[in-house]
Formats: sequence, structure tokens, C-alpha cells
Amino acid sequence: MKRRSFLCILALVIAACGHGSGTGSGSGSGSGSTTPTAGPLRIGVTLHPYYSWTANVVAGIAGAEVVPVLPGEIDAGNYQPSPDDIAKLAKLDAIVINGIGHDDFIRPMIKASGNDHLVVIEVNAETPLVKGAHGDAVNSHTFLSFENAIAQSKLIAKKLGQLRPGDAAAFSTNARAYGDKLRAIETAAATQLAHAKIKRVVTVHDGYTYLLQEFGIELAGVVQPAHGLTPSAKELADMIELVKAQHITVVLSEEDFPAKLLATLTDATGAKVYIISHVAVGTYSPSEFETAMAANAATLVKALVTDPP
Repeated sequence: MKRRSFLCILALVIAACGHGSGTGSGSGSGSGSTTPTAGPLRIGVTLHPYYSWTANVVAGIAGAEVVPVLPGEIDAGNYQPSPDDIAKLAKLDAIVINGIGHDDFIRPMIKASGNDHLVVIEVNAETPLVKGAHGDAVNSHTFLSFENAIAQSKLIAKKLGQLRPGDAAAFSTNARAYGDKLRAIETAAATQLAHAKIKRVVTVHDGYTYLLQEFGIELAGVVQPAHGLTPSAKELADMIELVKAQHITVVLSEEDFPAKLLATLTDATGAKVYIISHVAVGTYSPSEFETAMAANAATLVKALVTDPP
């Protein structure tokens, strides 16, 4: 029902924009033209992490601007396209997208914009992927990972360098510097998590798999049957039984998971809840990702090293 509603709204928005018959890069292979450009370079992004990564890659480059497609307060999972947002796409030279399920709204929007020269940078093109906890679909939350952030920032720098060869070296240097900053945060946390007293957790959301893998933390179960879906009474009861049977004491939750359901889970099991940011909403800024991920790493240290007796 949510998918049908999205498509209906998108069709109306496309009609309002007066586009839809173009053959821009968003309706084809997704790679776009990489003909070098001169002058201003406007790069769109679909997700908050991509804003931070791209802003760091282009820092100090004359004429480079990072343009978020979505309003800052809207999670990509709840987003409905607007004519104003599609109009943004018409003015872009490149756009950074997830491309594996987290921003499926963007390709129809690109087509509606009529932007035939737009270069689409799919950050997951070279990323090793894992399946979601439920079903066979890939887990699209690759951005919640230090290592993926480092690798994908370098990919963004490489693709932008093809558009602006004169700035390619600067993009690459910026990406390396940003990667060093992220790796320092990751290494500091890994040093502490090497002494984790707890090695298995349950999460309410399937988005933390890549992050947990980096630190050697095993995911015992995921409460949500799929991203954004509320678990049924049976699904919640099954998870309670799993937590009890496997003596899980830590549950990692996103900020907006229904409090009543979370209370039911914790009251029945005695597990403690810790909040891990999805880096999905808020004010776009170059430092947003590193700040949120440093807090996430500190939360993991608290939950798995400091707090356990």
C-alpha cells in the first residue's frame, strides 16, 4: 500500500513538472556522461551521509556545491517527491545515490527532471553487500559503516575527478584526509571493543549490520520484519523468546522505534536499550556523519564494554 501510494504521488508530481519523456541518465544505465565540465559543479545527494562525504571531498574547491535533494527533516523511507525537489535535479551536474533500495524514488525523479547530462554516482557499485535479516534482498544500509564511508568517499572523489580533471588531485587528497579522520574514530572504538564483555546483540532495525560486522559483534536477531514495518504480535513474541533463550542483554534501537513495543520487549526480557543513530534526519553539514558515527561508536563501547558488570 505504501509503495502504491508513493507511485501515485510521483505520477502526479511528474505530470505537474511537465516532464517524463526524456532519456536522461536516470532512466538508462545510471552512469551518465563523464564528459569533463568547467565552471560550477553542483552535486546532489539523496541521503545525509552522502552530503557529509561529498562536502568533505569537495571542500575548498571553487565552484563546487553539494545540494541535498530531500529536506533535512524527512527520512528517505518516508519521502514523497515534490515539484520543487525535482526542479533541483534539473540544475545538477552529478548526483550521489544509494542505488540498491534506499532511494528508489530518485530515478523516476531524474527522468521527470529532463536533465540529460546528469552523472549518477552509485556509491555501492563496488561495495561488498550482505543480505537483510529477513528475505533475500540486499541490506541497503551500507552507509552505516566506517569502512564503507571511507571507500565510497574515495569513489565519489574518483567520479567527480572525471568531471573536473583539474581538481581530481584535490578531490583525492580531500577523500584521503576525510578517510583518515573516520578511521581514527573507528580505530579508537575498535581498540576498546576488542575487550567487549558482550559479543551478541539484538537490534530493532536492520541497518546496523555493517557497523556491527566491523567490530566483530554478532547480530542475534532483528525485531522489524523489514525497514519501517512494525512487527506483529507474533513476531514480537518470537523475538522475546529468542532474547530469553539466548540470554541477550543488549538491544540496539533507532531513535523513533515505537516506545510501547520497545517497552514490551525490554520488560519481558530485562535487556537494556541503547540508541544508535541511523544518520537519517537533521541538519545537513560536513561534520554530521562523523559526529553521529563517533556517538554510535561511543554507545557501542558503553553498551558492550563499560556498562556490563
